[in-house]
Amino acid sequence: MKLKLGILDQSPVSMGGTAAIALTNSINLAMFAEEAGFHSVMYAEHHGVEAYGSSSPELLAAVALGRTRQIKIGTAGIMMKNYSAYKIAEWSKLLSSIYPGRFILGLGKAPGGLKDAVMALNNHKPVVLSSMETKLEEIIGFIKEDKGIYEGLIAQPKNLQYLPEILWLGSGTTSANEAARHGIGYSFAAFMNSENGPENTEAYLKGFDNTGYSDIPSLQVAVAVSVADHIEVARRNAYGMAYQFLQSHQRVSPDAVFPPEVVEQKISGTEDEEEFFTILNRMIIGTPQSISGELQQIAEKYNTDNLLLLCNMYREKDRMDTYKSIIKNNY
Repeated sequence: MKLKLGILDQSPVSMGGTAAIALTNSINLAMFAEEAGFHSVMYAEHHGVEAYGSSSPELLAAVALGRTRQIKIGTAGIMMKNYSAYKIAEWSKLLSSIYPGRFILGLGKAPGGLKDAVMALNNHKPVVLSSMETKLEEIIGFIKEDKGIYEGLIAQPKNLQYLPEILWLGSGTTSANEAARHGIGYSFAAFMNSENGPENTEAYLKGFDNTGYSDIPSLQVAVAVSVADHIEVARRNAYGMAYQFLQSHQRVSPDAVFPPEVVEQKISGTEDEEEFFTILNRMIIGTPQSISGELQQIAEKYNTDNLLLLCNMYREKDRMDTYKSIIKNNY
């Protein structure tokens, strides 16, 4: 099966590096991805953390769309707690108007940062946590120009030839059912939670309402990957990313990507060591000879040809080599 491969870019900052370097790397990666034949590049949103350079995936997507010609570019995702449905609809329609058929609006329910960052984003007011599906319905209504949202209120620009593709990000059955109910795409974060994954994605496919926003289901599965000529090198290259995931699971602000030897010093002999290797073992780690088969297995497991690949590494060259190996061997 020919896979439709995308890149999930968190604009990782390496130890000793800067956010400016990470953002330059992101733009360079997008241009490489188009030339190499990737289907899409999706930008993540994080606030108040050293680990990631981009707090505004919609702005990074706009820059990348302007520097490329055909590849799909999107957000993965916009953290809806922090913004109004109306504003999200407006800039989504704007990007879809300027770059018809190329912009993907990925939406998520996570906060996108720790407590202080989320409070600052919401003008130091408590965040309403119970209305994310309602906000999704409003976004869809504004994009489709339904009359029943706010009488007479429009989200410019009007009368788009191509509406933005919408992806609902999640890692559980609730998100899968919400995406299916509204007829939008579903991006399953397998790198965060692979337990009961096929059950979640099957629920989406079976429950998809083709009378909703789209008439065809779009299932994407996001996985963390690392590829090198030798499996042990690939495994060690992924240490920094695994350590960031460990920190996120512990609700600690992730550090910049550490080199493998620093990670070893931090986890060796500690109570976190077992959890760290559990996270590492959930990643797709391979060689140029094995990676195609491993990704095919993931695609078959989840009944989709659409995979989103996340790779955060201390050395940008190792990250680029991973993506080069994967696209070269995607026969």
